[in-house]
Amino acid sequence: MDGMIHPEAASDPFLAPLHRSFLLSCFVSGAAALVVLPLHLALAGPPQAATLLALAWMLSQWPLALYLSQSGALSKAAGLSASLFAVFVAGVCAVTGGALSFALAWLLVPPMEAALAASRRTALAVTGLCGALVLALMFVPLPVLPASGFPGLATPFATLAALLYVGLLSLRIALDRSLAQKVVRATEERRLQISQSVSDIYCELGPDSGLKVIGGPVKDVLGHLPVESGEDWLFPRLHVADRPLYLTCLSEARLSGATRTFEARLRVGANRPGEAGQADYRRLEVQLRASRQNSLASANGAALLLTLRPLEPIEPSAGKTTGSATDGSARADRISRDMLETAGVEASQALSDILAQSERLERLGRDTSDPVLKLAVQSLRQNGERGLASLTAALELVPTDRSPGEPEITGVDVETCLVQCIDMVARVAERRGVALEMEPGQDSPLVAADRKLLRQALCFLLVDMVETSEAGAVVSVGVDLGTGYTDYVFSVKNRQSSLCWSAEAAATVLGVSRALLERMGGSLTVQTILGQGESVTVTLPLRTQAQQSAGRTGEVLRVEQLAKSA
Repeated sequence: MDGMIHPEAASDPFLAPLHRSFLLSCFVSGAAALVVLPLHLALAGPPQAATLLALAWMLSQWPLALYLSQSGALSKAAGLSASLFAVFVAGVCAVTGGALSFALAWLLVPPMEAALAASRRTALAVTGLCGALVLALMFVPLPVLPASGFPGLATPFATLAALLYVGLLSLRIALDRSLAQKVVRATEERRLQISQSVSDIYCELGPDSGLKVIGGPVKDVLGHLPVESGEDWLFPRLHVADRPLYLTCLSEARLSGATRTFEARLRVGANRPGEAGQADYRRLEVQLRASRQNSLASANGAALLLTLRPLEPIEPSAGKTTGSATDGSARADRISRDMLETAGVEASQALSDILAQSERLERLGRDTSDPVLKLAVQSLRQNGERGLASLTAALELVPTDRSPGEPEITGVDVETCLVQCIDMVARVAERRGVALEMEPGQDSPLVAADRKLLRQALCFLLVDMVETSEAGAVVSVGVDLGTGYTDYVFSVKNRQSSLCWSAEAAATVLGVSRALLERMGGSLTVQTILGQGESVTVTLPLRTQAQQSAGRTGEVLRVEQLAKSA
């Protein structure tokens, strides 16, 4: 049955059940005719004209099913079915007495069946056809022939059958409406999920400058919900100095259809312009472009798609005092990060100079045989390399205010990253009396990840486990190889303490690590192991052979490009 549904309707959650029910009713009707005809011939002899019309109508449902399967036009198929049924009823009335026939009540059924087409034109056309057939039966003189079998009970039986048929049609219409409500509800939930997961606000700007919100975190960005869907609520909230630019870009986008992007200050908050209260403005990136349906937004007044993108991170605030304290702490964190980055860059340059000087001293000391000088130069170079590596790894952990770019997915040796992270955390663990253990990777293959993001996620996880564990605890890292992925299990074992690390207390750090891992295709889950408490499993996808070949090909191309440029 599903194989005969039209391809355009097979994947539609609303149309597919409707096509399936129509096809099923057609096939059942035709099969019943093939069963009834030989039984009637064997038991009751040759059928009468009304019986032949009924069997012909039942067999005609198969061509309708074939038409629906090939065209996918459900409304036309339902209209043809209702019209065919009306003609069949009129034929039965014509051979059984015309306007006085027992089957005249069945002409009320086709308009009900036409409601399945979900088209007002089809319903009106079928209703008009039934009315014309009734008038024709009234004015055309036809002989009154009694129905065979039960002449006195033919009309009550026919009316009862019509009521049953109409009841089945009503039930089917009710089921279709229930299905439509479920599909609309599921679509609305999906739209809300998409709106909550994106950071931009999408609006439709009509020819009359009316703004209609399509989706996006409107409440979080603007601080209010614009209910004036038929008005331009954006222009009054724009800063006075940014309004000419907005009007200019809007005019150019309407006339030429080109995309216009600019920055503007928009007033946020529940209070409207002109009301009491201090104005609070937020910098947004405004983009105006023609919609896909109207790619040529010329003088025909086509609608435009307006996108609002915040240029500053949005932080929730609870009142003026909390908001000012949050702003102050955020400003202090930003200053401290800037100072740390500046100091890190200067220290990196100093260590690089130390390494350069050590290489120069090493070249000068090759001619001498003083072992003390050679040992000092070697120690200076090793300490400089170790300090530069530690400083680089520490600076990679400093968060920035810049928007994150696309991760650079390459083949990464996780065991090497774990060793570097354990070396960075070793001082903190030693000070707290926590031991660090890592099982050998057993030549674990490379994983597809961003080296910097992976190191950040692993360091955050290890530092949190160490700082939240008591003396005597052991933080262990295990490896579990799978098909297409590798699991790294982080757990805390308490040998001398009854306290255990808790994932609930580390929810914030786990959320940061999970976000970093999900950006490069990994995942982080928390599991409970009997006798060991909670553990964290970091799952990373393996780097396939195709990715390795692509990486080697890219390296060869880069080498060739460098050679040509040289």
